[in-house]
Formats: sequence, structure tokens, C-alpha cells
Amino acid sequence: MAKKNGPFHQRIILGIELEGYTISTPDHTISRKLAFHRKGTAEKGEKFRRDWSIGTEYNSRPFSTIREGLFLLKTGLRKYNHSLYRRKSRNKKCRQIFLVGGWKDRFAGAHIHLSVANRKLTFDQARKLAAHIHDHIPLLIAISANSPVWQDKITQIASNRVLKGSKTYFQPIHRGHLSHKQFDEITLNRATKTKPPTLECRVMDSNIPEIIMICACIIKACALGYLRGKKISNKISHFRFLKSRVDAAKNGMDAKLSWNHDWLSAAKYLDRFVWTYRQEFREMDIPQEIWAAMKLLKRGLNGSEIIRHCAEKAYRKHPQTWKKRLAKKYIQAINTLLEGNSSKDFVHQMGITIPNISRVWLGRKKLKLL
Repeated sequence: MAKKNGPFHQRIILGIELEGYTISTPDHTISRKLAFHRKGTAEKGEKFRRDWSIGTEYNSRPFSTIREGLFLLKTGLRKYNHSLYRRKSRNKKCRQIFLVGGWKDRFAGAHIHLSVANRKLTFDQARKLAAHIHDHIPLLIAISANSPVWQDKITQIASNRVLKGSKTYFQPIHRGHLSHKQFDEITLNRATKTKPPTLECRVMDSNIPEIIMICACIIKACALGYLRGKKISNKISHFRFLKSRVDAAKNGMDAKLSWNHDWLSAAKYLDRFVWTYRQEFREMDIPQEIWAAMKLLKRGLNGSEIIRHCAEKAYRKHPQTWKKRLAKKYIQAINTLLEGNSSKDFVHQMGITIPNISRVWLGRKKLKLL
């Protein structure tokens, strides 16, 4: 938690809910069956839950820095890998979490919760804060899109979850509107005995920790801008908002998004966002792994592209067993990532050629954010 007189960026407290399918080992079958963490490994504040829809759900404990959040996600998700622990039983069967937004017939999302340190978030404050985030939702969708497979079929859509599930699970709202409705894309959760009221953003597909933390950076930058008294950076009509939202779901980082009166590619939109909130990005102490993942996004490589390319490659090799082949690769890749390696290592383990990012800049050329 943030201290009263701590750094300004620690005034925003975040928490993450991450849902997922599971892969059973050693047969590498993808399903909604529950994955369980090793008993006795849960830390104070984190939860390994059963979601009523998808099944497996991980809840991080609250954190005030991006570096801490990335660490918590990786160490928490690693506890699903039972092969890391000694055990008396010789049975090697277990299930590991599969972080995709959709696969068979249910959706898996990433929900980011936000509150302000040492302050109870009022409804009016939450509504104003949500207005700062609202018109950047298409960018969050483009970045986190990770459901190119639906009903066991490979599609050319980046996020089937957003296209097919919005009306039911995260309904679009107008900027300036906020309610306690559970299935709005941004909603205000009421306080409970154990936690304060939180603003919840529900649109992101389930994804690897680096991608989720990039979305957390964007939400936190907007919130810090609000606390500083900055004006809303992007104001667009609801028609433009919905059009951007659909394009982001269909095309991911190849989408065209609206920023005020301009239509920009998702990569240029990301640059403009980083430049607009450069003060907030400098303060947040963002780890190098997240900057590298952000540069890969700018080169068009998000979760949906990785899963689709790997799935198509496996299908070309053997159409009857492509799902098991992909699952086997994913297990190797996610284990490598959660052992402390970077998203570039994850991409490499998935069998995808890593684009050169040595000359990729963010915001503007020669802008120093580290």
C-alpha cells in the first residue's frame, strides 16, 4: 500500500482479476476444468477462485507500483504449476492456466480494479475518473485482444470475446455515465468489509502478465492525470467510440482508432498516449520488460497475433492434433515467462519470429522515459 507521504504515483492502488482456460498435462487438452494452486502457497491478499462462467480465476493482492504488480502476477500464476513442488504422489497429472480471451464457448477476461490511497472513492469522483479512462477503452481492447480462436476454430478476428460478449458481460457506456451495474464495461464496485469501493474496467481479454500490466499503465496514467487536475485527453462522440471499439476488436493493433478529431493507427495512438502522459509514465518506474512488450505491440505483435500464428502453424503441420501441439508449446512458453524471463522469450518459445525492436521508439523520437 502507498504511504501518506510516498511518491505521487503510489496514490493509485490497483488490483487484477485474471480468468483463464486450463491445459491438462501430460495429455495437453484445453478445457474449462479448474486448475488448483499448491495448497499452503497463497499469500495474504491473493485469491485462487472459481469463476461461475469460465472456471479458473486468479486475484492479485492490491499493489501501488507497476513493478510490484508484474512481480505479483508472475509469482501468483506460477503457483498453478505443480511440477515445481515436491509431492508424495507419483501421479503427474495437473492443470495449468491458459491465458486466452476465448477458445470453446466461454469468455475469459482480465479485470483491473482501481482505488485511491488513503481515500474512500465517492461516486462523483469515480464518475469523473472513469470519464478520463473511457475514450481510451478501444486502445485497451487493441492491446489486450487475445481470442482469435472461437469454438475450436481459428478466425481472423483479434478478439472474438469483445465482438460476441460485449452486450452480455461488458456493455458499452457513454462517457460521463457510471453505475453499479456488474456488467458495464466500467463499473463502480461497492465497498465490502475487506475492501474499499473500486472502479473496475472489464474490457480486456485474458493475457500474459506483461500485456495486462501495459493496460494497467494506461489506466493508471489516466487516473494520475485526473488527480493532477488535467483535462480529459481524448473526447470523441459515442459513434466514433463504438466504431473504434469494433475495429479494435476485429483488428487488434492493426485497428484505426479515434483521438479527438483524428483517426490514427493503434501504434500511432499508443505513441500519442505515451507522449500526452509522459510525466506519468516517467514517474511510474516501469520495468524494462514492459517497455519491450510495448515496443512489440507497436510492431503489431499482440496476444491474438501470437496465438493465431502458432495455431495456423500447428494446423498446417497436422490438422488433427493442432490444438494439442499449440497447448504443448504454450505450456513451455508460459513456464519460461513465469520463471522471470521476458515476453520476447515467450514469443520465441511459441515459435514466432521476433521482430527487431532496437530502433522502435515510444511517444516521440529520443523521448527518455526510463
